[in-house]
Amino acid sequence: MDAYTDDLAAQVSVLQQQQALFTQALKAAVEGHWVGAASVESGLYALDPNMQGTFTAGPPVTESEYEVDQAPKA
Repeated sequence: MDAYTDDLAAQVSVLQQQQALFTQALKAAVEGHWVGAASVESGLYALDPNMQGTFTAGPPVTESEYEVDQAPKA
């Protein structure tokens, strides 16, 4: 293989790893795992370690947590 092919293969490998991490984060979101091990938060940090400490992940506010003409409970 030439250098171009090696570089391309490395890029594809990195993209596959990123796709796997993103898919795991989406699965965690669907399952409601927002923080901790195997969570949305850990998946995002794995994708970009520089994000660590820049936000606090928490569960979304659901429609049932709203009262008519009121702010969310969370």
